[in-house]
Amino acid sequence: MRRMKQYVAMGIVGIGLMVGTAHAADWGWVHEGMAEEGKFTAGFRVGPSFMTQSSGLSTTGPLLNFQGMYGLNRWFRVGMMLEWQNHGVDAGSGSVNTVRLLPVNLEYRPGRFGNLIPYLTTGIGVNINTKNVSDAFAWRLGGGLDYAVTNWFPNAPSGMMFNVEAVWNRNHPSGGDISTMGLLFGVRHTF
Repeated sequence: MRRMKQYVAMGIVGIGLMVGTAHAADWGWVHEGMAEEGKFTAGFRVGPSFMTQSSGLSTTGPLLNFQGMYGLNRWFRVGMMLEWQNHGVDAGSGSVNTVRLLPVNLEYRPGRFGNLIPYLTTGIGVNINTKNVSDAFAWRLGGGLDYAVTNWFPNAPSGMMFNVEAVWNRNHPSGGDISTMGLLFGVRHTF
């Protein structure tokens, strides 16, 4: 629990740094949709994963995320996502890996505060579990923030963003619940 609080605090500090560097004149909410129609976005993120139930697995483990999205219109992106997470077995006999394949993912981007762009995301797919744990239906629900890197590094490519996202992942294999919460940090690029 203490480690979880540390990761949450790190996320809050990260968001605070992104918000604190926004231009003061750009603080007003602009409701214009920021999904960039017809453009692709790719991302890579890492962070901690926390068990939501007492399940015989260690409470904290690593989470790795890859995604590809396409801007449908000003408000929505659709795409695919691939995640990997690992949680040790409390009895000390190895660990359970979960590969989450989400071929249907939707992202809603309502607007922005200056260069800070919030979004909501959801996806469905399959959890592929190891260690004699059955595979299960996957549902992912989250929210995050993008911040343009070009404000910190003027020579960075246009479309590069720092990203932070909080997420809940449903994973109910037969006879159990190994759902998790995650806190992801990374980069995304729209091209």
